[in-house]
Amino acid sequence: MKIRLSSSEMLAQWKLRRGFEPLRADCVISRADGIDLDALHRLEMRDWYLNLLNTAPVEMLVLTDIASDITVIPTEDGVGTVLLPESCHRLVEFQLNGWSRPATIIETPDCYEAQMQINPYSRGGVAQPVVVKRANRLHLYSLPPGTPSILRAMAVVEPADGTFEMDESALATINS
Repeated sequence: MKIRLSSSEMLAQWKLRRGFEPLRADCVISRADGIDLDALHRLEMRDWYLNLLNTAPVEMLVLTDIASDITVIPTEDGVGTVLLPESCHRLVEFQLNGWSRPATIIETPDCYEAQMQINPYSRGGVAQPVVVKRANRLHLYSLPPGTPSILRAMAVVEPADGTFEMDESALATINS
């Protein structure tokens, strides 16, 4: 089940799963020094969540269709480029209108398959489209005839409001 936790709800889950909660209630201790454990936990939570967005299986994450947030910039040689939003951590699926199927997404621009897309005769074409990701820019091979429009662009996106979105099973990856 997909869940959305606020920062304070996630902090409560973090403390519970890491063994910092529930607190002992049978004694009272008062100190005026020490470290801010909540601030430290929040930093660890953020690192864990960013790693989750970048590396976890897609089933553990919430996917967002970012098609309305991006546009295709065509070039003369039948290639298009798309600038991804900064909040996009991973592109999972990409398809243009006119392509017969979603594109193969290549994350290593120096690999053989990515280099094959440079030559117009060895490109995948509209039957076997290929998207090569370089940093936060996509290179689309090959564009269908007409004005290109994005049918679907599913991505792992970090929520702008600071919440934590994931499948509930992802919480089990928090190390105790």
